[in-house]
Amino acid sequence: MITIIGCNKGGAGKTTTAVNLAVALAASSDVCLVDADPQRSASLWHAEREAAGLKPAITLIEKRDNISSTLKALNEKFDHVIVDVAGRNSRELITGATVADLIIAPHQCSQFDLDTIVELQDQVIKIRDLNPDLRVMVYHSMASTNAAVKDKERSDFLAYLSEFEEFEVLDSIGFSRKVYKDASSEGRSVIETSNAIAADEITSLVKEVYGA
Repeated sequence: MITIIGCNKGGAGKTTTAVNLAVALAASSDVCLVDADPQRSASLWHAEREAAGLKPAITLIEKRDNISSTLKALNEKFDHVIVDVAGRNSRELITGATVADLIIAPHQCSQFDLDTIVELQDQVIKIRDLNPDLRVMVYHSMASTNAAVKDKERSDFLAYLSEFEEFEVLDSIGFSRKVYKDASSEGRSVIETSNAIAADEITSLVKEVYGA
C-alpha cells in the first residue's frame, strides 16, 4: 500500500507524521520510508535511528522528481510504502499521487494552512482522472493542547473542511507536543517513549487509517 504524507503547506508536521507511522506499521509489516523531500528530514531521522541501532529497522530510500515508477516497484516488495514529500505543489507529490492508494494531508488549524486546501482540492480532482481510487484524508496536526481553545479550534477545523467533499477528515488528531520533536531528534517514534498520550495519538491514527 502506498501512502503519501503530503500537502501544499510547509511546517504542517508531514515528516513527523511519516516517521511515526512508519515505526508503528513496522511493528507488524514490512515498511519502506521514501524521502522525496529535498530537505531530507526523514533521511536525517533515519540516520539517527540506524546509529542508535533501534528496532524495528526501517528501510529508507531517497527519490526525487518523477517518483511513480519507483513507488510501484517498492509496492511489490513492501506491505507499506510511506512517502514524505515537500510542503508545496511539488513534482513528487503529483507523480506519487498518480499511483498512490492514499494521501494523508496534515494541516494545522491556521488560515495559512487551510488556504492551501483549495489548491490541494484542484490537484486531487485532476489526479483522479488518472487514479480514480485515490483516497485523501485530512489530518488535524499540531493541534493546541490548551483546554481553553482546543475544542473551538477543532470545531473551526471541521467546519472549514466540511466544504470539501473530495476529502475525508480523520477523527484522529495530532497535538503539538514537545515529545514529538524530542523523539524525532533521536530517530524514534513517540510510541517508543514513555509518553502514553502521544503514543495513543499515533496508535489511533494507524487504527483509523489502516485498521491495524
